[in-house]
Amino acid sequence: MLSMPMATALIISYRSIISTVVVSGMETTSSVAARAVSRRISSFSTSTSSSLFSSTSSEEIDLSGAAAAKPLLPPKRILLLRHGQAVHNPRAEAAREAGCDFNEFLRLMGEDDAFDSPLTELGEKQAMDTGRQEHIKHALNDVDMLVSSPFSRALKTADLVHQRGDTKRVCIEDFREINGKLLNAKRRTRSELEDLYPHWNFDYIPMKDESWTEELEEKDECANRGYNGLLWIAKQLEQKVMVACHGGLLNLTLNTNRNVVLLDRRRKADSDEEHRCITKRFGNCEMREFIMTGWAADDMSNAQQDGEEQQVVLTLEEVTMELQEADIYDEEKVEMV
Repeated sequence: MLSMPMATALIISYRSIISTVVVSGMETTSSVAARAVSRRISSFSTSTSSSLFSSTSSEEIDLSGAAAAKPLLPPKRILLLRHGQAVHNPRAEAAREAGCDFNEFLRLMGEDDAFDSPLTELGEKQAMDTGRQEHIKHALNDVDMLVSSPFSRALKTADLVHQRGDTKRVCIEDFREINGKLLNAKRRTRSELEDLYPHWNFDYIPMKDESWTEELEEKDECANRGYNGLLWIAKQLEQKVMVACHGGLLNLTLNTNRNVVLLDRRRKADSDEEHRCITKRFGNCEMREFIMTGWAADDMSNAQQDGEEQQVVLTLEEVTMELQEADIYDEEKVEMV
């Protein structure tokens, strides 16, 4: 029987049934994906499926419409990086690890709150240490664009992890943390950021932070912002992009947005510790690598009306960061969730 995290992730896997594409020498085959998902679903008894999928409508595990998906945006590599430890993180993150609820987590962050919360000394060390790791350096070697949230903790982390000065650097508002309520979620003006980080392009953000309010942003709104940020990257010419952003945003975007589908393409690990669930929340300064592809989803959604912009489903296939271009994506190497 499948574990609960794997079964939960399977709920949205039907959207990954896609036609054959080639990514940096790696072949992604629809028949492999289709067989993997079909085997997973057929392995559940009726009673087990009912309990695991109780919060999901039947259409979400119906594979019949998946074959209609059409490739729309070409695949590219994307490295997602959470910022290093910031001033508001230490106590709140420790409490989260100990199992506290969201309200307690929020309370502790509020007590340690700071405007545009900077990295701690440990956070800067985390970022520098991350950039020195051999598998990270290998992954960053051919990155052709850095994208960051407009918060200093993300911008500074990106600079410390990837110190090559000739790499294009762009700040995107959509990648900011869950907005509102806390001062650490309030950003500096564009002119202030330009003075602090003159090597970054801030043309894509408003002059002032006009979106912050004293009310915490709804989770769906945050997840949709993250999706829009990923979609913006998917439409750019750059083929390998590193994104520095935030734990809450990443968690909501990757795990709750219906237009984002996570898949597991990692090689089998030698230890249980390396078998981290792909839905697990990012730790401070943790980086993960994905192959991101956009698919036209008009045939899988009743929401799209004539004249509306075409809906895009983004598949993010997590890969082992040491993965070489010569590796072939085949059924023996795929662990699909």
